[in-house]
Amino acid sequence: MDNKASFDRMFNEWYAQMVYFAYYFINDGEVCKDIVSDAFEYLWRNFDKIEENTAKTYLYTIIRTRCIDFLRKQQIHEKYVEFASQLAGKIIEADRHKSDERIKSLRKAMEKLTPYNCHILEECYIHNKKYKEVAESLNVSVAAIHKNIVKALRILRKELNEKGN
Repeated sequence: MDNKASFDRMFNEWYAQMVYFAYYFINDGEVCKDIVSDAFEYLWRNFDKIEENTAKTYLYTIIRTRCIDFLRKQQIHEKYVEFASQLAGKIIEADRHKSDERIKSLRKAMEKLTPYNCHILEECYIHNKKYKEVAESLNVSVAAIHKNIVKALRILRKELNEKGN
């Protein structure tokens, strides 16, 4: 092919037909337009190497091949998404199970604490109260609260380490 005018004529005559052909493979108009535009771009870059009488067949071949490539990539992408979602579900379930086991272990370890130590620990760590607030409510010093927290945490660490948590 030797001039831009013949390319423009081909583009204007064949573009809609090529989009329709691509739509036969892929039911997404925008993707079809992209594929056809890419095929015409390829035709333009190789304009001097292609005979005008074979250009239409050449375009059909390019478009068909690119549609098939697109579908393969989509299929791989869908398989990956499915695999990733299944894997994420398994990880979440494993984490939930692990978390449940840790909570059970922690509750069992807390049974080793005195009710007083357990109360102080709950007030400070579960109810987010400051040592001073807990000390005032129990009518003891802040140092006593700190001492009981250290003792309770030492017991919990020991119990949880023995169980491998």
